[in-house]
Amino acid sequence: MRQLTEKYKSKGVIVLDINVLDEQKIVQKFIAEHGYFGSDVLLTLTDEGTMSAFGVEQFPSTIIIDKSGRIVARYSGGAPDDFAKIEATVSRLTSSMSSRRVAKN
Repeated sequence: MRQLTEKYKSKGVIVLDINVLDEQKIVQKFIAEHGYFGSDVLLTLTDEGTMSAFGVEQFPSTIIIDKSGRIVARYSGGAPDDFAKIEATVSRLTSSMSSRRVAKN
């Protein structure tokens, strides 16, 4: 995710990590030892409501939400080709946003 953050940050993409399995102390210790994954924000929420709200059934899960707040894609389970799919989706979304801006000008 660090690569996505760096590549698309200038286009307004925000990467948000949400941890629902571990308590805040465990997450803070992990970050102290390993650093962030490259996301802009890390939230630790230990309630099932968060998972339910985003439809998370497997870990890891990546959910892509557009500027309108709509979920446009979900990737679950950490398959080897997930990163390529995630990047393709983000690239498509940022390209369509750029096209709309040019068309409006």
